[in-house]
Amino acid sequence: MATIFSETLTRLRKEAGYATAYRFFHDNGGAPVLKVSYRNYLMMEQGRNLPVLGRLERILVGLHMPLATPAARELTLAWLKTMAGQEAFTDLVEPLLAHGAQAAASSPAEEALRRTLAGQKYHITMEQILATITSFEAYKCFFMVETDAGSWTPESMAKAAGMKKAVAQRVLKDFLKVGLVKAEGKGAYRSKLAGMLVEYPDGPAMPREVLAKLKQYHARLEKESPMEFAVTGMVRADSDAMRGYFPMMKSTVEASYAFSTTKKTKKSAGFFVVSRVLRLWNF
Repeated sequence: MATIFSETLTRLRKEAGYATAYRFFHDNGGAPVLKVSYRNYLMMEQGRNLPVLGRLERILVGLHMPLATPAARELTLAWLKTMAGQEAFTDLVEPLLAHGAQAAASSPAEEALRRTLAGQKYHITMEQILATITSFEAYKCFFMVETDAGSWTPESMAKAAGMKKAVAQRVLKDFLKVGLVKAEGKGAYRSKLAGMLVEYPDGPAMPREVLAKLKQYHARLEKESPMEFAVTGMVRADSDAMRGYFPMMKSTVEASYAFSTTKKTKKSAGFFVVSRVLRLWNF
């Protein structure tokens, strides 16, 4: 029998771009990451099981929902309502939550963009991630096959990325093994995810060494690439209220995909869109 939590979880899982419970579970690393079996997770969506609080946090990570953001708050409240029962929640728990800063709700435009992008997302697996970070050259190759619908040979890849043919050939073979590309005739390869919005597991679900490699590659890209546009701002805000801005910020970065192309044009290039919030000091 469905519960408030099971219905909310199922809806948010679909909105996050996971069409099935199976895909959500396995694309997020399965039992080792979520700390629950697939059968038990499925029972959560069926309303037959309610996770302990620690596992709820891991589910939020799998849904790419930073803690205290509106969507995370919605699922947490659904968990509380199911755990306490609607009447007890209204009488006892809700009054305790009535005070303090709350994250702002998403705008209709943000919701529309999120629904549109959900069907275009490709949830990359850890095996595939590892194949893309064996070297900086491999990471560059992955960006090209991720964003180009044409075919690539080791020669064309080496020329476009500025690397040796042997390196490009080895990288493309590694990509073939993990299902990022498919082989075509005459030693060519074609991307299996071109034009899709590739989404990585959230930070807490990623091994530290993988995050360190990605951070290193991103820093190098920023250092070596000319700036096209920049905007900065300094604001004083309540920390909890500021978290309500994070989903909007994520949507703004993801909106850049609306301008993407999978075909070469006279002025096509790769663009690295970066968005950050840095905490300055408390006062």
